[in-house]
Amino acid sequence: MNGADLIRTGIGALGAEMQAGRLSSEGLVRACLAEISRHNHRLHAFVEVYEAEAIASALRLDAERAAGRTRGPLHGVPVAVKDLADVTGRITGFGSRSYSDTPATSTAPFIRALEAAGAIILGKTQCVEFAFGSWGTNHSLGTPVNPTVPGHASPGGSSSGSAVAVAAGTVPAAIGSDSGGSVRIPAGLCGVAGMKPSHGRISLEGVAPLSARLDTIGPLANRIDDLLALYEAMSNTPRPHGDVHPEAIYRSLDPAVLAPADPGILELYEGALAQLSAAGARIEPLKLPCALAEYQSRCGGIMAYDAYAGLKPIIDDFRRPLDPFVRRRIMAGRNISAAAHAEALELRQQDQEAFSAVLGPADVLVLPTTPLPAQQVESIDEAQLPMSRFTRLANYLDLCAVSVPFGKVQGAPAGMQFVANKGQDFAVLALAKSFAERLGPVPSPGSRSRKNRTLKLRRGGRN
Repeated sequence: MNGADLIRTGIGALGAEMQAGRLSSEGLVRACLAEISRHNHRLHAFVEVYEAEAIASALRLDAERAAGRTRGPLHGVPVAVKDLADVTGRITGFGSRSYSDTPATSTAPFIRALEAAGAIILGKTQCVEFAFGSWGTNHSLGTPVNPTVPGHASPGGSSSGSAVAVAAGTVPAAIGSDSGGSVRIPAGLCGVAGMKPSHGRISLEGVAPLSARLDTIGPLANRIDDLLALYEAMSNTPRPHGDVHPEAIYRSLDPAVLAPADPGILELYEGALAQLSAAGARIEPLKLPCALAEYQSRCGGIMAYDAYAGLKPIIDDFRRPLDPFVRRRIMAGRNISAAAHAEALELRQQDQEAFSAVLGPADVLVLPTTPLPAQQVESIDEAQLPMSRFTRLANYLDLCAVSVPFGKVQGAPAGMQFVANKGQDFAVLALAKSFAERLGPVPSPGSRSRKNRTLKLRRGGRN
């Protein structure tokens, strides 16, 4: 087994190998460092690698294990972190050459929580400048390369480097942030799993803010169990015992509601629901109180206002070398008055109440992660923002969500998204795990009759 294949086996398998004495944390860290050295010059996933510190931590954790002390499933496991969180003595770049040149004086609490659980911070990963962009491009520092698609395909953003690092097999897991889909979109496009937790469950202290009312910290990994271990550590919330979704109802959207979308994405979506139905899941259609594009737009307005308020001195200084497309997105917030922003927040509250009236407490909404597969970077129109149309509703409505790899479209990975009410983080992880583990082979788009698929999905009658 080569280094990348070993790294991709997942946190649970790696922990079992270390516990059995067949693998050491030092050996795992060195395997990650070797893969980074071999591939990062092409992938541009890492902006900084903490080689000496990571090896020292691994040796210390190996000694603890040898002495019979194990901190949990993350003991001795390397993890990468998106470059928007403070690490003592390191500059927080926030995907920019203009954000800061002063080393942080403390480490973000969520990183300290990971380290307390035994994780080893291997380095920081690239992101869209100021975390404001869903394509994953960075025209200031360079765009990471999606390792699952030939050429230079979009990795998705804004946690681009974190998804690329995991998908390429350079690190078992990584941490990103999600304000409008920034964990789930790159997870979907790069063929890994990603989670947007409920807002407030993981501390944002020591994290460069895009929009504090929307920002969340979330994990990316190859397996749902790995997301669970990372979420449990970062949120300092022990997983519940027993069944956390005894009466789960899967809610589906009419394909017309998802349009425009790649036909292959829609076929995979209908195939996923058909498989759920065949597995005995209860599926009922959901009528959204508001169009997906409207949720996306309303979320974007709040993001732009908050981002401009926090970054105004940088954005307004045209001597600074910023990504022009990111600058344009954030400058849109300059034209939003305080009164209009207050009205937008009031409307958000109303929208949350309207949505809670149609999504039951034990319901989980199933929809594709993105409307398109990864696109070649050279063909991207930065004025268009299609990738967040299926994800921003979870941030805007304050929900939790998980993206699970599900099939390919035009040879590129696609993700399926599970969205649940705020506070149902463990339940949505359990449901996503069930989906990933129990369903059969993923059908290829075009392999079955659309008529037959659609008929299978029309179950139940609740709106």
